[in-house]
Amino acid sequence: MDKLTFTVPEIVSLIGVVQCVYILVYILFRSGRLSHAGLPFLYFLVLGTAFFLDLGRAYIADITPHYDMIQWFMWFSGPPLSALLVIQVVQITKLPALHHYWVLFLVPVALGASVFLSTTYGGCEAVSVDACSSLREWLIVCGLVAGAISLLVIWAQRGLFDALFAQKTGKDRYWLILALIFANIFFLGAMFVSLTPAISPADIGLIRSVLGLAFVYLVTTSLFRIYPQAVRVVPRGDRDDILSHKELDVALQIEKLMELDKVYHETGYSRTDLARELDQSETAISKIINLHFGKSFPQLVNERRIEDAKRLLAETDASVKVVAEEVGFNSLASFNRVFKDLAGEAPSTYRKNQIA
Repeated sequence: MDKLTFTVPEIVSLIGVVQCVYILVYILFRSGRLSHAGLPFLYFLVLGTAFFLDLGRAYIADITPHYDMIQWFMWFSGPPLSALLVIQVVQITKLPALHHYWVLFLVPVALGASVFLSTTYGGCEAVSVDACSSLREWLIVCGLVAGAISLLVIWAQRGLFDALFAQKTGKDRYWLILALIFANIFFLGAMFVSLTPAISPADIGLIRSVLGLAFVYLVTTSLFRIYPQAVRVVPRGDRDDILSHKELDVALQIEKLMELDKVYHETGYSRTDLARELDQSETAISKIINLHFGKSFPQLVNERRIEDAKRLLAETDASVKVVAEEVGFNSLASFNRVFKDLAGEAPSTYRKNQIA
């Protein structure tokens, strides 16, 4: 019996398949709500299938009709799914709105356009990549257009990123989103280069697989740590320290009130006021703030007030008393005390150092 050997691209693809299967199994057995894990599951199912098709090309391509088109479809489905996944990662507790799902039709439309253009302008008589090289080129061109539109969908939703850094895992999720965006950009760039004679199809396949594998490794080390609310990967035991989806929705409302509405600028704004505004009990508000922000309500409010005070002290000539009132303190003494506790120096000293 001949020894089973793999090429370097096949080994990379095999590792990609194994990693995707691991993520899919992890989601299935550890997800609290599969409805919120649907997009991540679909994304890694498609990516794993794309890896498998790269791996099995030398073994099953000859017996599988339209193998190249199926392979193309799986790889180019990545950017539209990435657009939806980015939107969900940003919103955490909410699925993308229904009007966003139109991006999933980009790849089928690109496939239909490729067949039409290759038969109309490329002289192809059969819908086969092997029989007509023009079809391969049109598939890549139309796939690039679909991918570019998918990236534009992410750019159009850039307003969702405004409050991301205020969230407990916001910065980590921000970098994960950037990694996903750049992985798609590099993938589309590699496919664009494949239209030129500068690089061979085998090299393009290897580059494509390496990019996909790099992102998968990033996901296995970080996604389930910073994206638990959407995938709901939680232990099966005690869940008292994990917020429910309704509580997470309230947490996002608190972030909006703090980040955008700046309700803490109201003098004497209290936990009671916040609970009343959100129609929640004070106990529920305390739990949500403690778990989501990792601090108490007074700490959350005072930190934001002091950050705003720092900006006003550095950028304006307003007196310390006026600054204290602007950010929500009802007395100069309490402002000075809290400012020194958090900033390590008095407001007047901070201003002098900033000017210097």
